[in-house]
Amino acid sequence: MQNRSLEEIASFVRDLGSECTCLVLHNNMLISGSKDGKIVSWDVENGYEKWQCKVDGPISDIDISDRVYFTASAELHAMKIETGELEWTVDIGGSSDLIKIDNDSIWVTSSLYEIEVQDYTETTLLKFDKNSKLIKKILFEEKPWFMGISSNDLVLGIGRPRCGYLFVDSDFVLSHRRNERDSPVTMGIETELSLLLGHSNGMITEIKDGKIDTIQFEEFPISSILKNEHYLCIGNDNGTIISSKDWERNFTKKIDCLIRINGSIWLTNTDSKNNIYILDEDSGDTKYKINHDSRIRLIKYINGKVALSDQKGKVMLLEEDVVFRRLNEVSEIVQDQEKRDLLKKRLRALRK
Repeated sequence: MQNRSLEEIASFVRDLGSECTCLVLHNNMLISGSKDGKIVSWDVENGYEKWQCKVDGPISDIDISDRVYFTASAELHAMKIETGELEWTVDIGGSSDLIKIDNDSIWVTSSLYEIEVQDYTETTLLKFDKNSKLIKKILFEEKPWFMGISSNDLVLGIGRPRCGYLFVDSDFVLSHRRNERDSPVTMGIETELSLLLGHSNGMITEIKDGKIDTIQFEEFPISSILKNEHYLCIGNDNGTIISSKDWERNFTKKIDCLIRINGSIWLTNTDSKNNIYILDEDSGDTKYKINHDSRIRLIKYINGKVALSDQKGKVMLLEEDVVFRRLNEVSEIVQDQEKRDLLKKRLRALRK
């Protein structure tokens, strides 16, 4: 299988200057945030920069509704979508983490890290209206690694000491739940139908319509989850991918990203080769392999556009139809070369 480099098949490549920490595709814009506090928007059709802004970094999380809302360092910011103009900023204390827009409100979390104990010791959950007014502040001990909405409740997947997940209802009553074999939550995703939380013991928790189900996989921390109406696919820190379509693949080290594009599964993992693998979703077989010179940390996909970012600060946009056309062109060239090599081999054998 012949490799193709990522930059060869990208429609455009941009440089943030430091590691990309957040990546969002929204309408005709690609928005990314960096470790040093830069947030930039590009037009996905032509790659032109629409705007950029610099704040105290790192950019922790981004969510978009009527404005671009994002957390960075110890602050929550709101900016105009089309111009990038900052409209307001509020101090949220500690180290900002997650952000979630809920109708006319903004939920954010901020955590305190104690160097003496080398762990997070307190989290503040804050709710603001869209004019920056603080509505509610709730304190709890654990750091959340995921925040989403389920049946009008806010859900937070948390780490030690309690593990499991917290529910916050419309009256701001906080309730803690956990399963019998629960362990710290490592990550989570929000689909159209449910929330899925990955745990450090290889378990998946699904929260749907007030019901909670669990699935146990290998005893390694869950690092990525892919879920749609057809199947569930998980990746873990051991480099294993397991699909509900009855296949399993083993790579080296942590699976960083899993995303479904055009009937295929794209994945990246934490190894020295920095490859992107494109797998057949039904069999798990590798269809294509793409090289890159740095670890790919984030992949987003919407309406035929694929956005990727790496540890060095590069942000790349790919167009689905262009990517597969170029990959197939390479595949055809390789097949033609293989046929020619086989023909030469047969001719040499006849001469003998």
